[in-house]
Amino acid sequence: MTTPDVIEVPRQRRRLAVMLGVNLVCLVVAAAAAVGVFAYHLLWPIYVFVGALLAGFGAHVWLMLGLAQRAGPKRSA
Repeated sequence: MTTPDVIEVPRQRRRLAVMLGVNLVCLVVAAAAAVGVFAYHLLWPIYVFVGALLAGFGAHVWLMLGLAQRAGPKRSA
C-alpha cells in the first residue's frame, strides 16, 4: 500500500493566481464586447466575447489539468 500523492501547494497556488488573473481579464474583455453588441449594435464584438469566454474556460481546464497531473495514473498493487 502506498501513500497518496501530495500536491505541491506553492505551485498550485501560483496556478490559481494565474487562472484568476486570466479570468479577470476575460471578464473585462467580455463585458466590453457585450457593451459593444448591445449598446452600439455592432456585430464583430460577438467574436471577441466568444473568444474571451473560451479563454476563461481554457484557464479553468488548465488549472484542473495541473491538479490532475500530479496524481498521475493509478497503479495497482
